[in-house]
Amino acid sequence: MEMAESAAPPVQQTQPLEEGAAPSQESMWGDGWKGQDRILVVRDLVKDFGGVRAVNHCSLEVLQGSITGLIGPNGAGKTTLFNLVSGAIPPTSGKIFLGGRRIDGMKMHQTFDLGLMRTFQIPREMGRMTVLENLMLVPEQQLGERVWASWLLPWRVIRQERRIEEKAFEVMDFLKLSHLANDYADTLSGGQKKLLEIARTLMTDPQVVLLDEPAAGVNRMLLRDIAASILRASVERDVTFVIIEHDMKVLMSLCDPVICMANGSVIAKGTPTQIRESPQVMEAYLGGAADDAA
Repeated sequence: MEMAESAAPPVQQTQPLEEGAAPSQESMWGDGWKGQDRILVVRDLVKDFGGVRAVNHCSLEVLQGSITGLIGPNGAGKTTLFNLVSGAIPPTSGKIFLGGRRIDGMKMHQTFDLGLMRTFQIPREMGRMTVLENLMLVPEQQLGERVWASWLLPWRVIRQERRIEEKAFEVMDFLKLSHLANDYADTLSGGQKKLLEIARTLMTDPQVVLLDEPAAGVNRMLLRDIAASILRASVERDVTFVIIEHDMKVLMSLCDPVICMANGSVIAKGTPTQIRESPQVMEAYLGGAADDAA
């Protein structure tokens, strides 16, 4: 198991890309990183909100095709890290690479175009649209979004919509959601909405999916379906997952490796067994209680 150094390094002067900048061609191959099989790399990432440092010199690597767990006590910086990686907010300093390409400072639509998807703790479905319609909204650059195309090129619009619909049914079949295709999204259970969130990410054939608490509020029966769907997507579609989850039973059975954050930094990385037995992880969760118990 890898342990982070106790003292944070001095602040680097590396600045993120200008917010909203076009996708950078800069690669980190010349920066001393071998890069083989690493799909996502975070280097010395910092995020300050006024006088509060939410992410503190965080560095981690995610292997392509892996299901990596991200744990830590409340306030550890996990969701903020997801926001930084996905482009929801810009970092104060540090670097983020996706497939060797630098992405820190990009907007969410730019990281989306590069194959990075994320979900949220609370599903954000279009409630008054059906499950099928929610999925068909996902692909970008649809001809039907342009009024002139609907008038002048209706056959091309229809052809594209049929392809998107076929893709949506293929994804629903994969996740066993086909029987809900015509149900309004706001009538779904909490677990079904989480599956819909995963289905929306698969509509783009993503490289990396960031899942924020997919098990939260889900009954145990649907939870097994969600875990099985994540595993199948990883194995059969070569999708890389990074998962924030507080349900340790689910996370430890699904993820390898597991990364633990505390106070905005990575403090440990290892197999589920190593993380479960780590004194540093116990200290992060229990504080002084771990020492008292010893």
